[in-house]
Amino acid sequence: MPLAPAQIPHYPVQVLTPAYLIQGILEPIGPIINYLNDVNRQYIPFLDATVNSLAPGPLGKVTRPQLIIPKTDLVAMYLDDANAQASVQHMRRVERYIAYLPSLVCRGEFHLGTDTRWQDILSLLVGDFFGITAVTAFPLVTLPGPFPQQADLLIINRAHVRMLHLDQA
Repeated sequence: MPLAPAQIPHYPVQVLTPAYLIQGILEPIGPIINYLNDVNRQYIPFLDATVNSLAPGPLGKVTRPQLIIPKTDLVAMYLDDANAQASVQHMRRVERYIAYLPSLVCRGEFHLGTDTRWQDILSLLVGDFFGITAVTAFPLVTLPGPFPQQADLLIINRAHVRMLHLDQA
């Protein structure tokens, strides 16, 4: 009897890049963080994608059945699915930080190794993408579509972290 094809999950996402806000469907192969951090994967495909420019201009809104973006452009990703969020593993030690990204400031819980100094968190990550929890996001520009200001989980790209400090509040 032939094996049934593997079921690839489909997760609704909202993605912020330096220039665009994208809503679409992510089809990760394997755990999401591993998928994003795969060094052999240079581009991330999205299905049923709607792209809105962050800058005013003639682009407006573009909808495509599928598009790919360089994963290096991915600044932040909101997973709009409880199963997708539950699939992201975290270390147990939690510190509250404020991270400054292009177009977005995020206050949330960063998860560290037991012996990791807070100032070394970005240097010691295994890959560029990691999850932060209990997030409050403050857009620095008027976003052309919905992006959550409160989220249980947000995946961010350390390459876009411009500044980071402990949350002293």
